[in-house]
Amino acid sequence: MWLNQLFTESPIDFEKRCKTRIVWGMLLALLGLAAVILSFLTDWIPMIGLEADVFVSGFYTGTGYGLLAAGAITAIRNIRYLKNPQLKKKREIWETDERNRMLGLRSWAYAGYSMFVLLYIGMLISALVSVIVLKVLLVIAAGYGLLLLLFRILLQKNM
Repeated sequence: MWLNQLFTESPIDFEKRCKTRIVWGMLLALLGLAAVILSFLTDWIPMIGLEADVFVSGFYTGTGYGLLAAGAITAIRNIRYLKNPQLKKKREIWETDERNRMLGLRSWAYAGYSMFVLLYIGMLISALVSVIVLKVLLVIAAGYGLLLLLFRILLQKNM
């Protein structure tokens, strides 16, 4: 299972990982392109009777170009790794190093715990400002908690 690749005990197929990153990079670039196209469409929305905020157009433009660039860079970097054996070997050694993998896992864990605390603080503050924002944050926290539970169950079955 793909979750096994997260742990230091399991071997890593670096070439397969690079190919997966290339596919995901291209998908992200396509999503970015879709967001850029939506940013241009927001100029026409008032013509059909709907309201579009300037923020929405900027949001689509910024995230679109950001995803487009990130996806393209990810795909290009991984294509370079696959084409250059020396660069591939150097990167493979760096990515498969147990210390680097453990640091990555701990970083994700600490970031996850911090995000949960920040969500809770946001809920406390948002209750004073807007009930709608509070409800949105509650749904996000519930979804986050369900994902934590789901992955816990999956990992327990795998290990």
